Amino acid sequence: MTDLLFFLLGGLSGIFINRAADNLPAGRAILAPPQCSHCNAPRASIQLSGSLSFVFRRARCAQCGAPLSLRAPLVELGAAVLFFWLATRYPFGIYLALLCFFSAILLLIAVIDLEHKLILNVISLPMTALAFLVSPLLLGGPSATLATLDLKIYWLSFLGIIVGYGVTLGIYYLGALFLRLINRGRAQKINTVAFGMGDVKLAGLLGALVGFPAIIYVLIYAILLGGIGAALVILIRLATRRGYSAYMAIPYGPYLILAGGAFLYFGNELFARLFGA
Repeated sequence: MTDLLFFLLGGLSGIFINRAADNLPAGRAILAPPQCSHCNAPRASIQLSGSLSFVFRRARCAQCGAPLSLRAPLVELGAAVLFFWLATRYPFGIYLALLCFFSAILLLIAVIDLEHKLILNVISLPMTALAFLVSPLLLGGPSATLATLDLKIYWLSFLGIIVGYGVTLGIYYLGALFLRLINRGRAQKINTVAFGMGDVKLAGLLGALVGFPAIIYVLIYAILLGGIGAALVILIRLATRRGYSAYMAIPYGPYLILAGGAFLYFGNELFARLFGA
């Protein structure tokens, strides 16, 4: 019964994620009524849910006929399945609730970054503060309760934030320096870097969530995943004859989130494999 409840909660979270992903990059209020991305006409009530829109064949704007993005039902279904899986893995309680909440936040960040190449301060900064505040419950594991909190865990979360910010900020400035060097004498300037400041702030959020030393491994695996992802993008563009640029911008946030999610959900198992425990 709990599993089904969290499946439904995940679907509802997906609706919220979709609306926030539509509104926040456009500068609208997070819960502003949904609009067509082509003509800005208000969407029909049934189109509040991407899944219901497709089921009842209302996946087009009534005003201009533009199709509703497949992102809407995919995010709803993905969030529902993720929440369901988390409910089967962890007992009902505050730890499960926190995992689901921050999973929804990370999914929202990934969607916006994939579509707009943006990681918004209005999401990452307050969520970093909140993750730090509840870190004794998150890093303490499913057995942590308010009565057994170890406040020393705050140091692990704080170190995670510092390392996450520090390492990616260093990469950001190295990328900026490299950019200045290669732009010397170029008529057409290049203005893309591997890590943007949004990625730096996302790394800080992940550091708060997984703590130290897990954040070190998150960054290492994110860089490896980013390299694999970039290679796949190049191969796909070559195969479809769309061409590519050596300095083409690729969103890095999703790779950070994949690596961070792995340690958020499987931290103990991954450390056991890494160190042979």
